[in-house]
Amino acid sequence: MVQDLFMSTANNDSIKILFVADVPLDNPSSGSENMLNRQAKDLSAAGVEVCAIVRLLRSEKPSIKRLYGIKLAQFYAPTHRFWRFLYQHLKYSVYFCEKFRRYSPFSAIVAHQPINCFILLLKSKQLRSPLLYNFHSPSHEEYLLSRDNPQSFWNYVPMLMRRKIEQYCLQKAQLVMVASEYMKQKVIDIHHIDETRIFVNPGGVDLDCFHLPDDRRLQKKNLELPKDRVHLLTIRNLEPRMGLDNLIKAIALLEERKFHVHLVIGGEGPERQKLENLIRRYGLSGNVAMTGFIPPDKLADYYGAADFFVLPTRKLEGFGLVTVESLACGTPVLGTPVGGTLEILSGLDSQFLFHNATAESMAEGIQWAIETWLSDDVEYEILRSRCRKYAEKNYSWEMHIQALHSKLLQLDKQNHTCLQFN
Repeated sequence: MVQDLFMSTANNDSIKILFVADVPLDNPSSGSENMLNRQAKDLSAAGVEVCAIVRLLRSEKPSIKRLYGIKLAQFYAPTHRFWRFLYQHLKYSVYFCEKFRRYSPFSAIVAHQPINCFILLLKSKQLRSPLLYNFHSPSHEEYLLSRDNPQSFWNYVPMLMRRKIEQYCLQKAQLVMVASEYMKQKVIDIHHIDETRIFVNPGGVDLDCFHLPDDRRLQKKNLELPKDRVHLLTIRNLEPRMGLDNLIKAIALLEERKFHVHLVIGGEGPERQKLENLIRRYGLSGNVAMTGFIPPDKLADYYGAADFFVLPTRKLEGFGLVTVESLACGTPVLGTPVGGTLEILSGLDSQFLFHNATAESMAEGIQWAIETWLSDDVEYEILRSRCRKYAEKNYSWEMHIQALHSKLLQLDKQNHTCLQFN
């Protein structure tokens, strides 16, 4: 039965793709995990033979299974135990890769993070399969931004290793895919990759799942949102770079100005305790609610019920799937002019961009939005319809997958031509 799982089901007209990632494929909880999930799942549904090797974030035995038609291999490697982490990658990444390619070669490898990709490039050079690298954001910058003391000497070596490993993978890649022009420039500036090898393919939104709500009042009631308040929503990993502390301070400023708002913060992360302490310090327990992780089947309800979604990122916003998900539900997004948010909201209306990522700027922008749009119900509903149409026109997973599939076919054709020439 295990052997059957590794056998190729591809015909002469199809391609075979291997996804490698340092995050899980199932039950995505972040933007990069969502993108990996949709790419693998949608390509498989389109008839592509898809294999995947991923790293689990919790301790489980290595396993092989079918998921959405995907041949999925997964293993756990503890980040807090370096030698064990390295051993698990050397053992399982290469083992699963060799099993998957036993009956037929890969048309291309699609990498989502650097570690698994790096191991395969070092240990499986005989694969001779072209590489497409999904660059979500600089690995070393994410690492430093997650540290309490990023300037510490003890953070320097891990940071440098991450940078060099990612650079090696990018240099070996035939194509580098990014979700925004901002990240394209990051690849060029940090890793000096030729612009001709980089293509921008924005993230998407499931337009069936995320849609205009039938009854926003009922949604607000079902979610037990307080009455007579302007309802704000943000959904983020609770990390320092997300700027949630400044957003909470902005809520305090609005309360001082007698703008009574209620903010829901969805998500989990290492900053939760600090944020809860900040809420208590400003006496905002009645103004800010932290829900923890919001299940995927509840996200559309939260988006639809909110009057405005707020994206307070202070650094390194590659794209922001939550932005286009909110717009697809008709909820306007107010965001800091950071990374991909600048590109998305400029296409809709640049007035929805804060001047900067400070608490004062956010308070000013939220106040402007309340005074401008919530004073006229008809105009506000027209705005919600504009947001939905903008998402429909510019951001769908269908558009994203079509662009990716086209590039994979191109790589496969080029690879066959090279093999025949050689």
